[in-house]
Amino acid sequence: MPPMAAPIPTTRRQAQRLLGGALAAVLLPGLTACAGTPGGDGARSVTLSQERLNELLARQFPYTRSFSGLAELSLVSPRLTLLPASNRLATAFGLVLTERLTGSRHTGGLDLDYGLRFDAREGAVRMADVRVNRLDLDRLPRAQQQLVSQYAPRLAEQLLADLVIYRFPAEQLALARNLGLAVGALRVLPDGLRVELQPQGLR
Repeated sequence: MPPMAAPIPTTRRQAQRLLGGALAAVLLPGLTACAGTPGGDGARSVTLSQERLNELLARQFPYTRSFSGLAELSLVSPRLTLLPASNRLATAFGLVLTERLTGSRHTGGLDLDYGLRFDAREGAVRMADVRVNRLDLDRLPRAQQQLVSQYAPRLAEQLLADLVIYRFPAEQLALARNLGLAVGALRVLPDGLRVELQPQGLR
């Protein structure tokens, strides 16, 4: 007697849940799936480890901006940590300021923390609500140090606002949409960043 075939889903919602399970395994390469089974509503989640987040962030750097051709600011060597209690991330950078007129070069450091938001239009996870906690430059004259302390933190917040942490490949987002799934909440946990995939209605 031939073996009994596996039951075929009888509704689109059942089919969607099965496909959603397959999607969670292939949607985000390099991510580690969260332990546990999907919820009753078909929700899924995957987790980016701290190591993976550091790898992704490092791809965006060095990050350099020029100011009217007079000076150039570069951020280098990002080091990311998790802040699960506030659902935020923190990052420390090396900082290099080069003055074009004099050729002088100053180094220092920048520490900040920030939330995250998902940009559905661009399919990207971006920095949000950036807050500078420390910004230092070595060997600056006292007058310039005061100017840096007064204006540089706000400038750094503006420069880094909406910086992309991770961009989803377009074909994966298209597959998710076809399965009725979309990126939901972004949750910072002790072991990484959890990206929740929520059903968004049948199509």
